[in-house]
Amino acid sequence: MQSHQPHPATPVSDAAFLIKRGKKRGSYNCGRCGLPKKGHSCPFGAEGDDVSTPVSKPPAESSAVASIGSASARMVTPVSVARPVPPPRRRRALSFDDVTVAESVDELAEEEEELFEMDDCPGLDGSGGLPASCLWEVLRRLPPAGMLSAARVCRGWRETTRRLWRAAEELRLRVPAKAQIGFVGSVLQKCPGLLKLSLKIESDVDATMLACIAFSCPNLQFLEILTSDSCINRISGDDLSRFISDKKCLTSLKMEGCSNLGGFVFSSTSLSSLWLSDLHSLSKMVFNCPSLKEISLDFSRLETDTTDLTAVMDGLGRSCPKLQNIHIASVLLSHDSILALSAANLRGLRMLSLVLGSGITDASVAAIVSSFTKLELLDLSGSSISDSGLGMICNVFPETLSKLLLALCPNITSSGIQFAATQLPRLELMDCGMTICDPNCEKSTDEEDDDSVLQKTPNSKMHLIYQKLIIKHNGLKKLSLWGCSGLDALYLNCPNLYELNLNSCRNLHPERLLLQCTNLKSVYASDCGNMLIKKIETQVDSDYSAVESNYPLKRLPDGSKRVRVPYFCSPQPCDDDEKGRPAKRHCAVIASGEFV
Repeated sequence: MQSHQPHPATPVSDAAFLIKRGKKRGSYNCGRCGLPKKGHSCPFGAEGDDVSTPVSKPPAESSAVASIGSASARMVTPVSVARPVPPPRRRRALSFDDVTVAESVDELAEEEEELFEMDDCPGLDGSGGLPASCLWEVLRRLPPAGMLSAARVCRGWRETTRRLWRAAEELRLRVPAKAQIGFVGSVLQKCPGLLKLSLKIESDVDATMLACIAFSCPNLQFLEILTSDSCINRISGDDLSRFISDKKCLTSLKMEGCSNLGGFVFSSTSLSSLWLSDLHSLSKMVFNCPSLKEISLDFSRLETDTTDLTAVMDGLGRSCPKLQNIHIASVLLSHDSILALSAANLRGLRMLSLVLGSGITDASVAAIVSSFTKLELLDLSGSSISDSGLGMICNVFPETLSKLLLALCPNITSSGIQFAATQLPRLELMDCGMTICDPNCEKSTDEEDDDSVLQKTPNSKMHLIYQKLIIKHNGLKKLSLWGCSGLDALYLNCPNLYELNLNSCRNLHPERLLLQCTNLKSVYASDCGNMLIKKIETQVDSDYSAVESNYPLKRLPDGSKRVRVPYFCSPQPCDDDEKGRPAKRHCAVIASGEFV
């Protein structure tokens, strides 16, 4: 015979049910019959009833009781006599309950398993009905710290930020001084598809950072590491060489504070742009980068630098035939290094910047113009070239050169600058800062205005060395004459000029200044006299071309010459004719540090 089986509707004790189910959050349904608790009186669990306790009775009575119990059970319970399973716990859209870190991590892991399709939902949980596309556009404009904070608002925002991290292709991150390497790693792991990364590091950095970047960003194409003045970059040349060779997709690398490289051997077929600054005493520099098009090497200004720039130039010319832009800043630049560079077959060179090389002379310029005939930008700031070398530049690049920078070149005079302005019609930018200098004029901090000194001693030796500069150019857009203390007269007729730098032009006389630049937008006049600043403000607010257009032309009685009719004889312009009225120009004169 089969053993006696309890009826499915037979109630179970609370202790047995808790042992089987485990103590969890309470349910809104009855634990005995499964019906809702509200307004419910369970027939199996009323206090005082002995229904759960078996009583020995005769077989007839027990069967009768069993049949009655079965009938009553069919009336109260649903069709399925199995115990109903409590519904799963639902999450609230916004939860402000205090939870521990472990619980929040578990909930985040559970929620990441569920897929959230933005296109299927017009609004997100907790977003107040905001469309998914709008929320996406709002959150994508937040900085990384704001993204991390937004992820804690609600489930919808957390899911959107998670998708934003995964879809991010460019990231700019500031690493505070107290942050650990784990902070950078946790952020980078959220962006598996990252292509461009820019880090502003305020603490010491070593090869661990490169290893973290290499592991977290397998498809990285652009890397920029900026360092603060107080931190130290301890990355060695071997570490950087290994990183470049391993990153097959890397095309651009920019790094500051490279004083501890020592030496390197870069081998990459994808690298096209390389910027390194603060280099010092490199024992070897080997570039096996056939795709390299742009290179910038900024060396330290210390006298203890022992880098062999001649070997560097020779190696660049031989191993990087596609170079188009070269920038090298070093006090060790000499005529020999220029000869080594000009010997290379770099026919595609478009930009050449050799800064702070006092050993660069007119002979070096001759080597440059003979080897590179298609230059668009030439920067020889800090060199020893003279007006003769500037003349060679004008003769070779009249149709290509658009940017010429000759700051800190004491051998160049105003005559050479005027000649360059007339011979280079495509010129758009010219920097002649600290070129026309007055070596005898030393300005102390407590000295008064220099304009009064010039008026008192107009025939002194100091006045004899002053120069005047006259520039008339239709295409020039930016002109910098900062620090030209040897300039006392300036006449500019440049209709397309919109930026002029006259900082520290202390000896420029207000009565010898004429600015006929109709599109001028910014004039920098810091450390200049008050009279000069007022003169600049007066001239930039006036419009010479508009005034002259109101004067009609008239021929002489003999018909030989056309002259301007004086203003008092000319008819006054009608106020109703608004079309001919010129618009008022807006030019900012920036003189925050003017000399008083």
